[in-house]
Amino acid sequence: MALVREGRAAMLMKGSLHTDELMSAVLDRRCGLRTERRLSHVFIMKVDSYPRHLYITDAAINIEPDLSAKADICQNAIDLCHALGIAVPKVAILAAVETINPHMRSTLDAAALCKMADRGQIRGAILDGPLAFDNAISRVAAESKGIVSAVAGDPDILLVPVWKRATCWPSN
Repeated sequence: MALVREGRAAMLMKGSLHTDELMSAVLDRRCGLRTERRLSHVFIMKVDSYPRHLYITDAAINIEPDLSAKADICQNAIDLCHALGIAVPKVAILAAVETINPHMRSTLDAAALCKMADRGQIRGAILDGPLAFDNAISRVAAESKGIVSAVAGDPDILLVPVWKRATCWPSN
């Protein structure tokens, strides 16, 4: 942790230790890596059928983030892309549908995040949403639904909607 804080290590990597041990050190208020923003997770995936890496956030740490937390999660992923050499990443804010539905929180949050980017509250990227997964990653799917977007079909970052852990499993 000290090497990262001092700038002598470029990244932190989990080795042969339990996640709770690593996170305890990361979150330590005195010598950890906390910032003013919410901690979040990014999966970096390379899919053969997609021309570059996809940065998927947050499907591991934040279970039911509110709009403020989603803004932090989004900015964290943008900052990661900047650190990895992507000057202006494209962020697809996912929902089950690509239209704003007042009964679906993920669509309302997507619209709000886009407006926050318009107003400079989220910086350094192009955002669009809500986008359903198919039209987020496929330009053909987006065009078939009449979606005109610099992001649809060409994202770097996929900001996933709220997910909830199952509270019980069916028994067999």
